Amino acid sequence: MCPAIFQVEAPLDPMKELSRLLSEHKFDEAFTVALQRSDVSIVSWLCSQVDLRGLCTMAPVPLNQGVLLALLQQLAVDIGTETSRKIQWMTDVAMAINPTDQVIAIHVRPIFEQVYAKLAHHRSLPTTSPLDNSNLRLLMHVINSVLLSYK
Repeated sequence: MCPAIFQVEAPLDPMKELSRLLSEHKFDEAFTVALQRSDVSIVSWLCSQVDLRGLCTMAPVPLNQGVLLALLQQLAVDIGTETSRKIQWMTDVAMAINPTDQVIAIHVRPIFEQVYAKLAHHRSLPTTSPLDNSNLRLLMHVINSVLLSYK
């Protein structure tokens, strides 16, 4: 009798999988996979691998509105790490979000309010640099303008 041989697949390295998706220009899928892992370090790594500003200014944006909203929320989770980069990414993402999109409309206000509160808290910390403070203020204005225009 032959013993049964089981092949156990090693878990796929998330960076390799995400790199493959990026090389195939599957940006939306890559960000969806990264966001579903609920690991901000992977999301940050992915953001650093692409020209996020370039993606957010494309017409149409190659990231769906749900991904953009989740990305904004995830990046705010640990705004104290890589603060300058995250502020820039969040600003680009916030400006690309369409608050009237039917898929995300119901979620925009609570998430924007949550992100705004995190940013306000971070701004009040004595360790926040003057440049980050200025960029945080700009990002907070972007978020506030969306909140004010979206009733």
